[in-house]
Amino acid sequence: MASRVFLHIGLPKSGTTFLQTTMWANRPRLRAQGVLYPGRERLDHYQAFQQVRAAKRASPGAGSGAWDRLVAELRAWDGVGLVSHEFFCMATPDQARRVLEDLAPAEVHVVLTARAYWLQFPAIWQEALKMSYDGGFDQFMAEAFAGERRGAWGWSSQDLPAILTTWASVVPADRIHVVTVPPPGSPRDLLWRRWVATLGLDDRGFDLDVAYPNESLGAAQAALLRQVKPYLSGPLTDGPTRHRWVRRYFGHEVLVPQKGDRFYPSDTHLDELQERSRDAVEAIRAGGYDVVGDLDELVVEGPTGERAHPDRVTDAELVQVAARAIEQMIRDMREMTLERNKWRDRARSGSSARLGARVRHLARRIRGRSRHE
Repeated sequence: MASRVFLHIGLPKSGTTFLQTTMWANRPRLRAQGVLYPGRERLDHYQAFQQVRAAKRASPGAGSGAWDRLVAELRAWDGVGLVSHEFFCMATPDQARRVLEDLAPAEVHVVLTARAYWLQFPAIWQEALKMSYDGGFDQFMAEAFAGERRGAWGWSSQDLPAILTTWASVVPADRIHVVTVPPPGSPRDLLWRRWVATLGLDDRGFDLDVAYPNESLGAAQAALLRQVKPYLSGPLTDGPTRHRWVRRYFGHEVLVPQKGDRFYPSDTHLDELQERSRDAVEAIRAGGYDVVGDLDELVVEGPTGERAHPDRVTDAELVQVAARAIEQMIRDMREMTLERNKWRDRARSGSSARLGARVRHLARRIRGRSRHE
């Protein structure tokens, strides 16, 4: 069994995609220094949490037994292990206990990445909007504060005191590491340096350019996406299809590159988030957890004065964003059509050439038999 296992439990939208992508791409270098990032693909870690959440050894569907497979790989490894998915932050005390039991006798360390709430919740709302949520930002915040938002895109996945209490019930406080995410304007590699220090890695020779940026929508771009959502129909209402074409293509490839205005919560919600951030910092200090970074970054002052807000975007702004999006999509369709036509022409010419060669080969064989008869 691995002697030590680091379990990275999120939080969602706290740099997890960057860290996971970079670690996955550098798995050979990790193995060379005795660190195993198990799995056949990154999705295995998400499916592992799904199995843990199902509280049974084999849940139906793709990814059945993913947690068991990760544990089996860790049992066959005698160095350090790493499991990382942000949804582990939503584990119940019973599920956290099961994780520790399955990883015994390894020394388990829990790593939690966190940033200021007023920076978190615009990103959280966007993720919900890209998928199944259709409400505005103010409505979303009110629902989150009221505890009406369940799952990954709600308060339960961001409640630092509650999450830490759950994991502290099965892991000693000195083996729970809170890594603070630097605020905007900090050195770009600061989060990575803190991550490396927490895991005790030597990142010399690592390829750090493999992680794609999981950037945010601007206020007007988010407002346009919200306007499009009610018109989705047919296969676009299916979860995986919506994830690929609405979230990844329309959201990340069409709207994000427009570089719209960053937006923040309304004043009332901003004040509430700051108060909850201060409560979280007090809980972290009182809990005696290992802090990598600076807890003051979790209570850094929010923006003041006039600022963009997706619920207050004008029709003129929406039209401009929509026009740019349509132009981008026309260019994308043109490129895909040209590429399709190129490969279709190659396939046709290749088939004709192969058919001609086959006919000539058969003709030679027939002529050869005729000469010998």
